[in-house]
Amino acid sequence: MRRFSLSARLTGTFVVITAVCFSVAGFLLYEALSKRIYSQDETNLVLSVRHLRRFVAELESPDDLVLHQDRLVAGILGDTANALRVARTDGRALFEYNPSKFPLPSQSAVPAHQRITVLDIRSWRGPDNTDIRGVSAIATLKDGTPVSITVARSLADRAALLSRYRRDTAMALLSGMLAAVLLSYVLVRRALRPLRAMADSAAAITAQRLSTRMPLEDAPTELHVLAVALNDMLRRLEEGFDRVWQFTVDLAHDLRTPIGNLRGANEVALARPREAAEYEALLGSNIEECDRVSRTIESVLFLARAESPQYALQRVVIDANQELQRIADYFEGISSDAGVMIHIDAQATVFADRDLFRRAVSNLLSNALRYTAPGKTIDVLARKTEYGVSLSVENPGPGIEPAHLDKLFDRFYRVDRSRSNSATSTGLGLSIVKSIMELHGGDVVAQSELNQTTRFTLLFPRVSIPE
Repeated sequence: MRRFSLSARLTGTFVVITAVCFSVAGFLLYEALSKRIYSQDETNLVLSVRHLRRFVAELESPDDLVLHQDRLVAGILGDTANALRVARTDGRALFEYNPSKFPLPSQSAVPAHQRITVLDIRSWRGPDNTDIRGVSAIATLKDGTPVSITVARSLADRAALLSRYRRDTAMALLSGMLAAVLLSYVLVRRALRPLRAMADSAAAITAQRLSTRMPLEDAPTELHVLAVALNDMLRRLEEGFDRVWQFTVDLAHDLRTPIGNLRGANEVALARPREAAEYEALLGSNIEECDRVSRTIESVLFLARAESPQYALQRVVIDANQELQRIADYFEGISSDAGVMIHIDAQATVFADRDLFRRAVSNLLSNALRYTAPGKTIDVLARKTEYGVSLSVENPGPGIEPAHLDKLFDRFYRVDRSRSNSATSTGLGLSIVKSIMELHGGDVVAQSELNQTTRFTLLFPRVSIPE
């Protein structure tokens, strides 16, 4: 199937519109002119018969009528397209003027006492199929003799005039359409120049040149909106590519480290014979590195599933106090070893996926325990707010510099790069928390004061809980 360019389509549309408008305008003008001409001819016929009736009424006898026939023809008709016949009521003609020789058939005449109107006009066809219109009326001479006056007009000249008008209108229509084709194509091509510039810019975009943007300077309003939307899309794609690239680099780095540790430890162990205890220690170290790789892979898979549109939440009503107490009990051994207390103060219910709720809070608690000094307390608070439920995990510690707060939830981002090889952290915990909150339609906010406290707040939106 052949595809036409947008310029051709718009040009065709404009030409069709122009043709329709010209045709309608020409038709209306033709009908108005035709109606005007025929209406004027009918009025002239009626006026002519009325005048003749009054003139005849001033004559003494039929002989005077014949005597003054030249005056009747010259003064009243004066057009070779007209015809006049004056006859007795029995049909005998007194005289006839008919230069065009078209037939004048007998027709009912308007009585002498009745007013003549255009409704009394009759139509008939001549030998050459010419339209003829005429009217007959009775006039009474002074001697009381009634005579029939018939005035008719051939419309052949009117038909020829209208035919020429139709031909001229058709030529004007064709000329207008030709001019519309040329002008429309030139103007449409000129108007679509910004679109072609956008197409050229789009053709130059590659995976390595995602920084290219659509030109906005000369774009009209409609294309300006499109260009802005495309630029926003390109910005999101560029950010997405950058995140994927950075994620790939970080993932490769985090997986390379434990694999390098495994290989290095094994090579050292195989360099010479070892005692059984040394091999047992090596195996234990290898298991720890494998656990780290497994945690990283499991976290990456979770993030991939969480970003899938098909991920379905199993929401239930959760008593925040009870659930947070269970999570605190789970961390009791770790917190005791670290010499840190966990304080729960929750007075709210949350409508959320229970497993994801536990995972988000656990990640925050694990992060807080890692940076809380012995003898300090971690506060976990949950409260109802105007917009839903706010759940915060707050711990004293060194705090986080403001420059890092916006990046904490990026994947593999760590504030302390010197600890990037820690076997206790994959750098994905806070990213998982953010993904969980986005799945719930909420958000997570980080606040920190250097050398004082750090607070992570989960904001669950208000939702209607099904009964």
